[in-house]
Amino acid sequence: MVTIQQSTLHKKIAYGVEQAKSLSHSILVSASTKVDLIIDPVTFYEKGKNRTGKRTFWSTPSGDFVMVGIGNAYTFESNGGNNFEQVEKEWIELNENSVMEPKERVPGVGPVILGAFSFDPRKEKTKLWDSFPVSKMMLPQHLLTITRNEFWLTVNVIVQADTNVDEMAELLLTEQKNLCKDAYIPYKCSIGKEFIIEEVTKDEWIASVDTVAGQIRDKKIEKVVLAREIRVKSDFPFITEDILDRLRKEQPSSYIFALESGQDCFIGASPERLIKKEGAEAFTTCLAGSTARGTSEEEDARLGNELLEDQKNLHEHEVVVRAIRSAFEQGCDRVVIPEKPTLYKVRDIQHLYTPIVGKVKDTVSLLTLVEKLHPTPALGGYPRGEALRKIREIEDLDRGLYAGPIGWLDSSGDGEFAVGIRSGLLQGKEASLFAGCGIVGNSDPISEYKETQMKFKPMLSALGGSF
Repeated sequence: MVTIQQSTLHKKIAYGVEQAKSLSHSILVSASTKVDLIIDPVTFYEKGKNRTGKRTFWSTPSGDFVMVGIGNAYTFESNGGNNFEQVEKEWIELNENSVMEPKERVPGVGPVILGAFSFDPRKEKTKLWDSFPVSKMMLPQHLLTITRNEFWLTVNVIVQADTNVDEMAELLLTEQKNLCKDAYIPYKCSIGKEFIIEEVTKDEWIASVDTVAGQIRDKKIEKVVLAREIRVKSDFPFITEDILDRLRKEQPSSYIFALESGQDCFIGASPERLIKKEGAEAFTTCLAGSTARGTSEEEDARLGNELLEDQKNLHEHEVVVRAIRSAFEQGCDRVVIPEKPTLYKVRDIQHLYTPIVGKVKDTVSLLTLVEKLHPTPALGGYPRGEALRKIREIEDLDRGLYAGPIGWLDSSGDGEFAVGIRSGLLQGKEASLFAGCGIVGNSDPISEYKETQMKFKPMLSALGGSF
């Protein structure tokens, strides 16, 4: 089994310790190697269960790019706000004078932080999200990256002037070998357990949709996204690895993610990219307006065509495109947008879809773009400030990380964030699932309620059941 060579890691840690002595502060050491192993990412995640609370999972649509983080070398977190600028500043400082091997860059390999920011840090926090800070980005101790059909292993460690080089190198390599042992064996999830579903404040939510739709008709606001929660209860603990395995099989067109904190895990399968930065290019997605999938090709096509002609959904989508275009133009010199939306289909639902590409200005970072875009009208409403105030006023739910940015950032400033929808919060034998709808003037409360039921389906299926 070829993993990081002991001599290489030992040498890099030793050099990092010398740097720490010379500069009188801690130093990041990161060593990566391409390995001749086939590693199942969910099995790798499961093998890190002794680090529960310090594991992350990220997979892009089609699953051709996957990252799994085990352990925690460094954490950026805040309970006062999302602090995008502060995270970026600290991340840049951590990478200064760092020791990296190899020096050539492969996206997602080497020092990478993964995590999430809350939907609205100004909303009063409840006990539901006690295990999570308002924002949390983690630098994994061990990182598996699968990209371009290659498997990479990275070890990250912060060393001090008094770090014992021999002990640290031996500890990290032993941990890595244990994570990789038999990790080629595909993970097999257990049979789903029966559970009961509690609809949280259902009637109040339906009434709030009616209220907001009336306010929109009175021209007080243009669009508000209202979300709700269902609480799922089982006699057995929900197993994160089982849910990840089902999500990867059932939602291959979505971003699959998991972020642990304490004993809780935020997990989901989002169809929606918020922003991706790759060099000087940035990519975002407008995804708003939804309908069900059909039970046959003919019905599916009919439903899709009806969605493409539906004025309520087209208006909802146009609001999103308009706002994202404006945000993108602030951070990009050139923005390219198709004239009309197309359809984006996942297993249980299809959406109106418009991709946007821009050339990023030299002074603009990935987290700057995240801050400018979040929350888009597809997640919050429009205008943004008024919509957020309305959500704080009328929505009972503490969204926490739901509908917030979740993703990763590497040492070169590249990375990607999705929006944390089609998601749930696992808490032992219970889980909260979240879904929302864009409310406009002609929204029908019962239709919007049924749309949320459709949006709960991916996570309910991943838990092993359904409505």
